[in-house]
Amino acid sequence: MISSKDKKKIGDAVRQTKLIEASRKLARIVKHIDPDPAALKLRTRLEKSLAQWLKYYLPEAFSDPWSEDHKKTLVKIESCINNGGLFAEALPRGQGKSTICKGAVVYAILTGKRKYVISLAATAELSQAIVDFVRQQIMENDLLHEHYPHVTTYARATDGKAIKARYQLRGDGKVSGIMWSKNTLVLPEVLTVDGREYRSNGAILEAHGLTGAIRGKWKDTKTGKVLRPDFVILDDPQTRESAESLSQCDMRERIITGDVLGLAGPRKRIAAVMPCTIVRKGDLADRFLDHTIHPEWQGETCALVYKWPDAQETLWKEYGQIYKTETSEGRGFTVATEYYQAHRSEMDAGSKLSWEHRVRDKEISALQTAENLLLEMGPQFWAEYQNQPIDIEAENTPYILTPEMIISHTVDTKRLTLPPTTTILTGHCDINRAGLHWCISAFDQSMTGHCVAYGRYPQHGDLWAENAPELDRKQAIFRGLKIVCDTIAQTNFIGPVRLALFLIDLGYERDVVMRFTTQSRYPFRVVASGGRASHKYFVNKAKLIGRPFENCHIEKANDGSGHYLVFNSDVWRETAQRAFLADVNAPGGYTLHFTEDPRQHRHFAEQACAEKLSNKYSTDQGLRWEWRHIPGSHWDYGDALTGSWVAAAACGLSASGIVIKRKRYVEQRKAKIRVEE
Repeated sequence: MISSKDKKKIGDAVRQTKLIEASRKLARIVKHIDPDPAALKLRTRLEKSLAQWLKYYLPEAFSDPWSEDHKKTLVKIESCINNGGLFAEALPRGQGKSTICKGAVVYAILTGKRKYVISLAATAELSQAIVDFVRQQIMENDLLHEHYPHVTTYARATDGKAIKARYQLRGDGKVSGIMWSKNTLVLPEVLTVDGREYRSNGAILEAHGLTGAIRGKWKDTKTGKVLRPDFVILDDPQTRESAESLSQCDMRERIITGDVLGLAGPRKRIAAVMPCTIVRKGDLADRFLDHTIHPEWQGETCALVYKWPDAQETLWKEYGQIYKTETSEGRGFTVATEYYQAHRSEMDAGSKLSWEHRVRDKEISALQTAENLLLEMGPQFWAEYQNQPIDIEAENTPYILTPEMIISHTVDTKRLTLPPTTTILTGHCDINRAGLHWCISAFDQSMTGHCVAYGRYPQHGDLWAENAPELDRKQAIFRGLKIVCDTIAQTNFIGPVRLALFLIDLGYERDVVMRFTTQSRYPFRVVASGGRASHKYFVNKAKLIGRPFENCHIEKANDGSGHYLVFNSDVWRETAQRAFLADVNAPGGYTLHFTEDPRQHRHFAEQACAEKLSNKYSTDQGLRWEWRHIPGSHWDYGDALTGSWVAAAACGLSASGIVIKRKRYVEQRKAKIRVEE
């Protein structure tokens, strides 16, 4: 039986435990005091303008007056936050595009205009910068603390520690809901003195790398409502390496147009802002800034200098010589600055700068800063500060061909329909693990070409699995070739002629291709083909079948497995590419079939010009071609396109417009006469 003394001890222990528990709970409770009416009135007024809000609450980050480009950018970002929509912006390096977007995130979540913000960048580490910026402002910015204590008070109480945030309580003893981890911030859910919720309650900010797992992001709220991302910041979503790779640009473009834009769910329009820099023409940034490719992104491209001064080639050239001489000898650019001061009125005349307040230390004008940057950075200046990158290698190439130039050759002739002047219809199929890429082209007598159709088998995935056994690989190629040829044979091409010749590349699994072409029976000829560099292309009369055509001929296989077509790949690749340099419908040119959206041709166009002619020169043995491939690119459609030109030549056409007539090859065998004695 428990004595009264024991009961007292137990009672004291229970009271002590409750006291400790209550003290601990009390220590976890955080309370805030709302701003006075004057501060609330000012906060309400500032929240109506993103530009004014940033200037007031982030004065050190935005100390200079806004430029006209800044004002346009801010209006579009604010519109995205308020109404949804997509906006891509390319400002010159150092013009504050990333800082503006970071400030816009703080604005969006503190005002409650956006409840679930995702920060995306080229890598997870880079995306973390936005979360770090927002965390720092909420915890250390005294102006924000004065006007948004219902957020900052609770953030400061965590001391930046996730465990303190997890167990934090609000005034009524309930969990505040704040989360303060490395990659995720969740604002507290607290109440006003009269029991109303703040608009910022429960707002979320997360950081992810663009290529990470971002599909299907969602959060459950305390009330059971599912919260989906409604605002995305894509802070420079490409690296320099990915910008140089067509395949990486394609992949990142698919992620943005698919995964990112689908984050908000089926019923809500997402808001997204993409601050970016064009590294090279055709890269990810260039695509989203191009109104013809992605008009939905309202791309805005800005430059540091909109008009160079009238004296750019005279006084500024002299200035450049002084600058280089003085700096190379370690004396700085003081003498150059003195020269500029003495001739400033003449040297400034005619110039137009985007931001007159962008002046570096010891420089006296924005124009001098721009001119010095041009001298310091050379060709890279045009990408970093003008968003107009120049291809240095292209300056020495015989010609420049871009996907945009190819797409511009799209005409009104529908797919599978031949132009009325067509005399020959040919095709070619390229083979590799990425699939069977084929192209069907119609040509008239002057060898003016038109793409009737192109395609890939399989439409998704690879033709065979990586590290597949040799037999599986060969069976996949044979089966794929049969499916492609069966499909083409069953296709109704609308026009004056039928498909005459279909070439198949034998560079990969030669024996499979030879077996297929020698045994196949279709309404059109199916012939194996192989390209050779110009200096390796020659006609071996001992193996020649019939008469050679223009830079191609048919010869017997050494192993007796049949015959195949050999062609000068350098000549015909250049011919196929140069056809896009001609005007649309010009003799010797090439056009693409009609499509509702020209962007549907982009994949074909990028592969058609992925091989760049870097040099062409004469030697004692003849012409030489030097080609380079864009890093990470594929050129399967380019090979298929080139092959269709070769097939047209093998049917008697010539790039010069002369028809080469070929006698039909008939195998002749000498008869042996037996003489009986």
